[in-house]
Amino acid sequence: MSPERKIDLAWLMLVLLSVGGAGIGSADGAGLGVAVVVSLVMAVKLRLVCTYFLELHEAHPRIRRAVLAFCHGMPILVILTTAFGDTLSSLTGALIG
Repeated sequence: MSPERKIDLAWLMLVLLSVGGAGIGSADGAGLGVAVVVSLVMAVKLRLVCTYFLELHEAHPRIRRAVLAFCHGMPILVILTTAFGDTLSSLTGALIG
């Protein structure tokens, strides 16, 4: 498969995931299950962008590691924030004031 074709398919996948994410976001449920599904969609989208549009294979290893840590860390943080939001809010409030 040509590189142009891979980018086209990645773009189509991003569009489909965005539409699907809008559908998930409009659902009535706001629990941990929704957060996990949203995080999975986010992880796939971040990975597609990192792989096909940021050209990380050509980046310095430190930059590549930092971006990949972001790609893996953000979905995890969404789940943790949903699961432990009140506790994290209390902790950060205690640290600030």
